[in-house]
Amino acid sequence: MRRHHQAFGLATASLLLLMSSLASADEPPVAPAEPGAMEAAPVPRDVPLSTEAPAPAKDWYVLYAGVRPRLATFGGIGTFSLAQGRVHHFYGIGTFATVRQDAGVHVGITELSLGQANAERFYGVAQLGLSKNLAGRFVGLTQLSIAHDDAESFAGVTQIATYDRAGDFTGLAQIGGWGTVERDFVGALQLGLVHDDADTFRGIAQLSLGHAASRDFGGALQLAPYAHTDDYAGLVQLGVLSADDERFSGGLQLGLMNRVGTGGAFSHDSRDGSFAGAAQIGALNWNDGTFTGLTQIGVLNAATDRFTGLAQIGLGSATSGAMWAPLQIGAAMAYAREFHGVAQIGTVSVAEHSDGAQLGVVNVSSDDQNGAQLGVFDYSGDIHGAQIGLVNVAEKVH
Repeated sequence: MRRHHQAFGLATASLLLLMSSLASADEPPVAPAEPGAMEAAPVPRDVPLSTEAPAPAKDWYVLYAGVRPRLATFGGIGTFSLAQGRVHHFYGIGTFATVRQDAGVHVGITELSLGQANAERFYGVAQLGLSKNLAGRFVGLTQLSIAHDDAESFAGVTQIATYDRAGDFTGLAQIGGWGTVERDFVGALQLGLVHDDADTFRGIAQLSLGHAASRDFGGALQLAPYAHTDDYAGLVQLGVLSADDERFSGGLQLGLMNRVGTGGAFSHDSRDGSFAGAAQIGALNWNDGTFTGLTQIGVLNAATDRFTGLAQIGLGSATSGAMWAPLQIGAAMAYAREFHGVAQIGTVSVAEHSDGAQLGVVNVSSDDQNGAQLGVFDYSGDIHGAQIGLVNVAEKVH
């Protein structure tokens, strides 16, 4: 009996000791304060203290799936990430992430993300990020996104997105709502529904429903409501406003308004433009500089320096410098500071010096005239030829 009491007492003591230890475990241990030490602020009990270090990148092969993996080198079929996938070097078929897929070097068929797909260097078929594709160097078939494609260097077939950007583009086409190439475009087509631009364009066509621009254009066609370059070399530039700040070389410049040179229309202040092509055809053809070609045809035609060609034909035609052409026709007015050709024809025909005939209601050669004047009123400072009109005035007649 006594043994039973002793055993019961020992069990009770053990139970009390265990309960005491469990109760004391609820309180964090407090180290004794050293003399002069500041008391540390208590840590709230509901805030966990994280001591977890980022997991080191590791190599993996064949197939990998995780929430937010971080891999060094992967070789095999592919990786699947429920959130963000990160791999330094990928060699396989493809990577997939729901939020974001990052790769240092990606060699495979596709990098696919429902959010953003990024690669410092991509070699494969397609980078498919629904919101954004980003690559330092892209070599493959396509960057395809609903929103944004971006490659510092693109070599492939096409970029297709609402907004496309490339530092250098070499491929078939850049297609989107807004396309930009900051340096060199070499391909067939740059199509931006609202805007596209390239510093240097070498291709077939640059097209837009809004604005197409290039500092240095070499191709077949630039077509946009506002078609703009510094230096154009091609077959046709077509727009509501077709403008080249320095030079046009090629075939046709067609637009409601065609401009070559930096000077504004009717300003005569720059005279730095150069047109060398077949024709300017539009309502207003403004060449702030020299024109060398076949013809300017429009309502108003102007060359602020020299005109060399076949004819200026319009309601009003003017050359501020020397004009070397068979015909200058201005239904309302034809003007040349120096005319060298067959005839100036207009309601009013005006020249300071004329080598050729003047045919109009009013004909004026203020300095000298080498040829005939035929009109209602004829005036010349010094004429070598005939004046035939109702009123003929000449300071000197030879």
